[in-house]
Amino acid sequence: MAYEKEHKDLLNLSNQNLKEVPKSILKNLKLRELNLSNNQLTELPDFITELKYLEVLNLRGNNFTNVPELLLQFKYLKTLSLSENQFKIIPETLKALTNLKEFDFGANPLVEFPQWIDTLYALKDLGIFNLKLKQVPEVVTRIKYLEVLSLDGNQLESLPENFANLRYLKELWAADNCFEYLPENFGKLHQLEKINFGNGQLKCLPESIGELRRLDWLSVDENKLQELPSTIGLLHSLTFLDISYNKITSFPSSFFRLHRESLEIWFNGNLYTEETKVLLKNAFPGIDEDDLEEEDPESEEYKHLEDTFGTGLNNSGASELDAIGSETSSGFSTLALFIGGIIFLGIIVFFTVVLRKKDPIIEAHNEAVEAYNEVVTSYEQHRDNILKNNKTILVYTNDTTLLEAYISPNIDVYKNPYAPSYNNIQSKTDALIELLNDKSLGYQVVLDNGRVRLIQGYFYDSVFPPGTMKKYRLLADYKMSDKEKGHKKKNIAKYPYMESIKKTDTVFNTEGAVLSHEELVNRKMNSGIHRLMAPLIDLDNEEYHFYFSPYDNNYSKQEFLEAIEDFKVMFLKEHKKRDLGRLQEIAIKIN
Repeated sequence: MAYEKEHKDLLNLSNQNLKEVPKSILKNLKLRELNLSNNQLTELPDFITELKYLEVLNLRGNNFTNVPELLLQFKYLKTLSLSENQFKIIPETLKALTNLKEFDFGANPLVEFPQWIDTLYALKDLGIFNLKLKQVPEVVTRIKYLEVLSLDGNQLESLPENFANLRYLKELWAADNCFEYLPENFGKLHQLEKINFGNGQLKCLPESIGELRRLDWLSVDENKLQELPSTIGLLHSLTFLDISYNKITSFPSSFFRLHRESLEIWFNGNLYTEETKVLLKNAFPGIDEDDLEEEDPESEEYKHLEDTFGTGLNNSGASELDAIGSETSSGFSTLALFIGGIIFLGIIVFFTVVLRKKDPIIEAHNEAVEAYNEVVTSYEQHRDNILKNNKTILVYTNDTTLLEAYISPNIDVYKNPYAPSYNNIQSKTDALIELLNDKSLGYQVVLDNGRVRLIQGYFYDSVFPPGTMKKYRLLADYKMSDKEKGHKKKNIAKYPYMESIKKTDTVFNTEGAVLSHEELVNRKMNSGIHRLMAPLIDLDNEEYHFYFSPYDNNYSKQEFLEAIEDFKVMFLKEHKKRDLGRLQEIAIKIN
């Protein structure tokens, strides 16, 4: 009997025409993964339960009619494949497999769907393909942490509204179904990264699909789409798009804002207008012209042309051939009119399609700038409203230089040097929109001491509930000792990726910590990490500067004055110069 040991914890006995499981599998009782797929098994032997540590069991493609009860003894089982057998029922007893993360039982002649499956609380990957389902079972939408769902090859006509409850879903495989429409709240599935609706009946995609900012793989080939949603250009993470064999004639302008440099796209088999073909050729210079042509040799139009120019000419009689000679003069005049008409139409097409066409790159750039300007107006109003109530920041410091403070949005915008300008503009727009909608982001208050800029605190426009913990920021900027310099230089030499650090970073260093009111009052850090990361203030170093301030705008001046006294006792008690600090109230400027 074959025994294939690919890995000390893995045994693969797939595709070996087995009718029973060989006892030789017990050669390794610490086996973690057992693959018995694509054999002729009808049952499992009792001795298989001796594999007490089994985590993965693949029984796909066999002849089982009943789910073996002994599966319940594999208490460490994480992956179970029962697809392509003859199961009519998936027994409720399997809910005892509480560690199960991946479970598939597709392509079985089920008479009822397991309504208990949502009790598998660890389940993340579910395969229920080829089960002739006409609707998604409601119990599936209750699997709270589901990340991967395979619905391929069913008879589904729609997704339920509560499908959006699967908020952790990352992959949805639903090809070969009967979907015509998707619910408008489909865009609430914000974690989606991969979607396949190929070979279906989809007539349109919802506008909310633009909310799927993590989506990097989308296939809607062989459907009945006539257009793409106007929000398609918001899918900046997209790296694969298959829209082949639909009925698409044109694209929304936002389509040309996709990151085309990193996008693999399949265009072929659609009904593009001549103007659309020109736009696509400009946007995708390397496109194969054949991909822009309709490819359906079974269409009625194709057959009509074949009949007209093929059999029609062959069946012409000799009398018709004779008539051509007698009507030569009238034929010439007809031909001249025909050619003149073609030239006239060509001129019209040239002016309308070529000379008057809009460059999609310029159009996309202008639209991105317009959208950005609209958002900037709202952002500036929002920022100015915050500055009305927070005009200054209080800082207790021993730095006597002229300090300046600036406010800036707490957003992170990556500028891709290889992307078109409108992509980077759109990224800034999206970041500002997120800032305006998410009150937890707020604004950074940046302190400039003339050498470096330090994020000293944050301002929020939200109302702090009573009892919200007070927090404070302590930052230090100082010239390193010779020992510290040497240590840093060694690190730079040891780790090549640190060579980009500025030269001054081998002379100066900055460090900081966030302190709670409780920690200040108790004169003690709450965790070892805090103790490790907190600055060790050294006022004997004349080029050592500390900056102590409120962490956010949840404070009063009196509360901060009291916090300063606690700070002195906690951090400056060992120093004779403990009173060298002074309180500064610094006006906040717009960055």
